[in-house]
Amino acid sequence: MYKKYLRNISMIFLCAFATFVYFKNDDVKTVKKKANMQTVIFKDQDETLIPVSVDIGVKDNKENNIRGIIETMKSKDFTQLGLYPIFNKKLELNALIMESNQLTFDFTNNFKVSNNQQALDICEALSYLFCKDGISKINMKIDGKAVSSFENTTIPLSCITPNLGINNFETSTFDLYQTSSVLVYNEKELAGKTYYIPTTTRIQNTNQTIDQKVSLLLDHFENNTKVETTKKSQLNDGLLSIYLSSRILDNSENISPTLYSRLEKSFLSLPDVSSVHIYINNELIQEDQNVSTSIDNIVQI
Repeated sequence: MYKKYLRNISMIFLCAFATFVYFKNDDVKTVKKKANMQTVIFKDQDETLIPVSVDIGVKDNKENNIRGIIETMKSKDFTQLGLYPIFNKKLELNALIMESNQLTFDFTNNFKVSNNQQALDICEALSYLFCKDGISKINMKIDGKAVSSFENTTIPLSCITPNLGINNFETSTFDLYQTSSVLVYNEKELAGKTYYIPTTTRIQNTNQTIDQKVSLLLDHFENNTKVETTKKSQLNDGLLSIYLSSRILDNSENISPTLYSRLEKSFLSLPDVSSVHIYINNELIQEDQNVSTSIDNIVQI
């Protein structure tokens, strides 16, 4: 009788334990780590800088994100996609000082920079990624010492501001300081995937009308059919109204969603523009979903 009693108690205990383990494991299976999608920058074999959005795999807060972005930009995990790191794998971020309107990066002395273009690439990447949300300047230190340029280069690191742009056509100091950057979003195919590529052209800071700025932007915009305006563009309280030729419509008399997105993202880079209306044949073109100006090409590995 006593043995039977012990056996029953043991069976109850085992059942209870098995039930606990089952539900515990079940809980674990249902917990899914939240992705932390951030924009990072790689380059292709042509040395073009390509912003992409990836899961950087760290907890979402400002300092974690900055460190995670820098770390991801050292990775060779994306080379099968034609995306190559712009930072040396030995590069480390010693310290990060965050202020209300500026960031100071203190890196180890492991930059592989031998010419002005490589220096400009790093400046552009840091500007594009971090000169936002009120950040107007980025300062650079190497092993605790403030630096004004990389060794053997003449690109001033003081140029890392929101005005710098990315994939600049010009690299002279005058162009970087005396003009404003405008981004033109064209397309490029790498390893079977098409990417939006922001490329900077520069406009004079004074004596240009909004219509002249739009024309300059469209001169650098790549499309099978040239994108042309039919009358003067207008800018009122941040709203840019653009009137385009119907030649860009497809056979169904529609505008390609990709073309619309590239145009909108490009026009939004013009100074003082916060929203865009695109008209064709004097009819406002409305998309069901507006393009996101914060999410770049999304890639996964």
